[in-house]
Amino acid sequence: MEIEEQARPVRRFRFAGVSAGLKAVFGKEDLGLIVADQPVAAAGVFTTNRVKAAPVIIAEERLRAGRLRAVVANSGCANCFTGRAGMKLALDSCAAVAKQISCPPELVVPCSTGVIGHLYDLDKFRAGVRTAAAALSPDGLGSFARAIMTTDTVPKLASTTLRFAGAEVTLAGVAKGAGMIAPHMATMLAFIVTDAGLTPAFIRRALLHALPESLNAVTIDGDMSTNDSLMMLASGAAGHRRPSARDLANVERAVAAIAGSLARQLVYDAEGATRLVTIEVRGARSSADAAKIARQIANSPLVKTAFFGCDPNVGRIVAAAGAASVALEPERLELIIGGVKVAGRGMILTQALAAATDAMRQREFTVRLELKLGKASVNVVTCDLSLDYVRINAEYMT
Repeated sequence: MEIEEQARPVRRFRFAGVSAGLKAVFGKEDLGLIVADQPVAAAGVFTTNRVKAAPVIIAEERLRAGRLRAVVANSGCANCFTGRAGMKLALDSCAAVAKQISCPPELVVPCSTGVIGHLYDLDKFRAGVRTAAAALSPDGLGSFARAIMTTDTVPKLASTTLRFAGAEVTLAGVAKGAGMIAPHMATMLAFIVTDAGLTPAFIRRALLHALPESLNAVTIDGDMSTNDSLMMLASGAAGHRRPSARDLANVERAVAAIAGSLARQLVYDAEGATRLVTIEVRGARSSADAAKIARQIANSPLVKTAFFGCDPNVGRIVAAAGAASVALEPERLELIIGGVKVAGRGMILTQALAAATDAMRQREFTVRLELKLGKASVNVVTCDLSLDYVRINAEYMT
């Protein structure tokens, strides 16, 4: 299935991204709208952080009904840890959108991303909503993607088409996120829209099916956001016959492919990142064991700084694996970096380190750890930890 990293129009959806003055940098897009021509099927998954942003709480509650008309998303302010005032702000924001598109407020969900602990200016928000409503366009998905960016340097877009129940349907997705990413249920803000006719139950099932090998298989810095939200809306505008089991399976694969593309784009644009690294753990006794080891390696600051320095530091990688509280047999371990075997039978192969260093100079490479204890395997995508990551996050509030 071919996934293009670009926006596509999706029937019965319009999009906009405008500057409402919510960001400190004047003129930057910071408010986005996704609007369906009528109520559509929808579902979502959200952060499992116990400190949830007000927009997440409201979106979770409203999506239980499985129907939406609009999503409004702002950047520059997370509206999290803001008490009752934050809840009121999120509800008033939804009401402002509902007024502009003439629908009940319950059919609008909010999303916010940015600095935690602050409120945005509601008057500026309302003015931005009016501007965005006037700018809504079937071709506006790219503008929406730019409006939800924070420390991202580029928008993240993915789209595809396929045959579904006798008709051609489109799926298009956008995401934002460059830091504070180590999700358990979703990653930062991500949205998928389609003109396929799907039920809310199927949409949720498709999202949960897609997550383990896409948005839940990435980590940038090991920190989970308070605002993580992944939503999907389906208009049914393609006008097809009743879908078969094969049709639904094809859409499920398309959702997974869109999510997978967005996930890689998030890590590729990670804060300060110079390398995208796939951690493969093979031969584990269980998938849970493999996942624990892969994440321990992927989140280790020592390992990630070694990636930045193109240093095939076997000791850091195997030490991280051994710290995952999973039974290992060190003498069985094999470690391959960028296709170069650098450890085997419990020992470093020092003669191979120079070749591994060369392999690590590539923009992307793979670290594979063979446990030789079973048949389970897991992949996690991560990045290096650079000087720029420290600078960006040291100065985030100032």
